[in-house]
Amino acid sequence: MKRLVYYISTLLAAVALFWPVIYGSVPALRVLPGNPVVQGIMGLVLFGGLAYMTFDETAEETGGIGEKGELTAS
Repeated sequence: MKRLVYYISTLLAAVALFWPVIYGSVPALRVLPGNPVVQGIMGLVLFGGLAYMTFDETAEETGGIGEKGELTAS
């Protein structure tokens, strides 16, 4: 469940990063009130923070590269 929240929040943070561009190019979104730059910043802070909090380092460390997740020169 934590991994699913991480993936979804990462995707939404990426959308928030380009929100002003998306907002300006899709006429149906222009009915939303507020400044699109502020909306993008708030979305990036919210979803980026959620992605940061749900990132699990232990799953990434043992990505199938040995028992401890370390690379060796041999």
